[in-house]
Amino acid sequence: MAKQISYQPLTDIGLNGLNTQSNPASLDTSYLVKAENVVIRESGRIAFRKGLKQKVEPSGTAIVSIHEHDDNGTNKVLVSYGTSIYVVDFTDPADAFPSSGADLKHTVGSTTGNWQFVNFNDRLHCFHSGVVPQRYDGSLGSGSKWTAHATDPASISSLFDPSCGMGYYGRIWCGGVAEAKDVVYYSNLLDGDDWTGGDTGLIDLSKVWGIDDVIAIAPFYGKLVIFGKNNIVIYDSPETVGSLALNEVIRGVGLVSRDSVQAIGDDLVFLSNTGLRSLGRTTEKDKLPLTDLSLNIKDTLIRNIGQSSNVKSVYVENEGIYIMSFVDKNITYVFDFKHFTPNNAPRVTTWTFDNDREPSSMTYTATYGLLVGQQDGGLAGYEGYYDTDLEGASTYTYSSYTSSIATTWINLGESIAASFLKRLFLVLEGGSGATLGLKWYKDYSPSPSDTTSITLNPTTTGTTSLWGASTSLYGTTTVTTTNAGAFVTDTYYAIATVGSTNFTAIGSADNVVGTVFKATGAGSGSGTAVSHTHNATVHSSNSTYAPLYGLQEYRTPLTGSAKNLKLEIDIESNGFDASLQDLTLLHKQGKIR
Repeated sequence: MAKQISYQPLTDIGLNGLNTQSNPASLDTSYLVKAENVVIRESGRIAFRKGLKQKVEPSGTAIVSIHEHDDNGTNKVLVSYGTSIYVVDFTDPADAFPSSGADLKHTVGSTTGNWQFVNFNDRLHCFHSGVVPQRYDGSLGSGSKWTAHATDPASISSLFDPSCGMGYYGRIWCGGVAEAKDVVYYSNLLDGDDWTGGDTGLIDLSKVWGIDDVIAIAPFYGKLVIFGKNNIVIYDSPETVGSLALNEVIRGVGLVSRDSVQAIGDDLVFLSNTGLRSLGRTTEKDKLPLTDLSLNIKDTLIRNIGQSSNVKSVYVENEGIYIMSFVDKNITYVFDFKHFTPNNAPRVTTWTFDNDREPSSMTYTATYGLLVGQQDGGLAGYEGYYDTDLEGASTYTYSSYTSSIATTWINLGESIAASFLKRLFLVLEGGSGATLGLKWYKDYSPSPSDTTSITLNPTTTGTTSLWGASTSLYGTTTVTTTNAGAFVTDTYYAIATVGSTNFTAIGSADNVVGTVFKATGAGSGSGTAVSHTHNATVHSSNSTYAPLYGLQEYRTPLTGSAKNLKLEIDIESNGFDASLQDLTLLHKQGKIR
């Protein structure tokens, strides 16, 4: 009697993200053993990460630190590379890092760019190992906007050079001074420059944790948290320094990198020698550091830490993701705090980048969202579905990247009988014109099948371009508007006389002699409508918009027989989003073996 074909839906494929820790032969299909250049949406669907689009021309030197500062109501972005700190000029992408100008470029000898920037009392305080702290006054400065801290704590006999700092509880706190690495200093109240008068002071941690170095300082729910290499100390009442009291010492768990510390909801997340941990959850466990946020990639992450401790991080609140980059290794982990796996860890994916585009620093800004300082010196936003490079003021080059996922070993349901592989059904959304590559592995073999290529061609609604392409809504290169009596809002006119309430002068158009005006409101009268030549390369953000793409089912045959099957899917980005919605396997029971 002929055997029935079995339909095996894989509806929760990849729901819990990457798992390199557990045995892939026993993991269920909600985990992946490879999850590169993808994110997992709230619905649990696997999708492309967004691209890094450069907003300024790369300097050629990695941006090591980046920060947004509120300068008296104006948000400014400051970056550092080499021995200088720059105020970024986004209006001039070809020269965004000024080569001169004391207000826009501040050079400090013997520095590497690895600053920690701290907003405090409307000023920006800057900490770097080996040099005295620097201060940026911005619009509040009467002369030079940059100054060096002038006074040192009385206990310092050589150089006051803290490597980390914090502006909170009414004062500046700092530590990591070469002369006294186990001491935290605090400034006078509301004066981040005064380290000698008023109620300034210090905390000598040698009497608390023994021998250790201060790596970072952070606020946490009304407490002062001091991270060492091997210990963590928590103090109560930091808002009243006279009442500072030791709350807890967490021994044996320290901090790998100053810039891995991020506040996420009720937790303070940081990278320790044993993985990514949460301080909030640690202190709930009877003072034992038991909670590990990287359980699913623990050994892999520890190997990365052993290879390099140069780590940068950021928390992107609107997407609920903590991004951590091992700068020297081009390995970026993305921890998704919107969803926790059954072992109470955030799901994880990884990102990689080509041509030195990988993050060398990151910050989340109110003005631009996520900003990424890159190894090639670029400053990029997180947008689109290409990694986009900028050359000059407006010349963009678009580079695709490949998202790649691999499933765990899927048991085909017959413990002693192999199954004949028949077909795979895939349901995807988007990715128009992209090529999907599929290969499969059978019964724990390291050798895959030949790669099957599938062109994605979902149903499309709308046009990809308003103008500037052969398929554009308004033609190849120009948009021509005409008026019939009344002036039309958002229409361009070249006329002799203009009513001041109806028009705004906008300069000369590319193919019009004389002044061009834009209608700004309803009016009467007539004018000569003119065409305005648009170039889609120059005006790309106004030319194109993301069309809506529907779901599409793809079917491909599978060959051979197996008891267990692993699938690997690669998709090269082509500027549009794509997400995997569903997988279904068709197979038929074969011989007992």
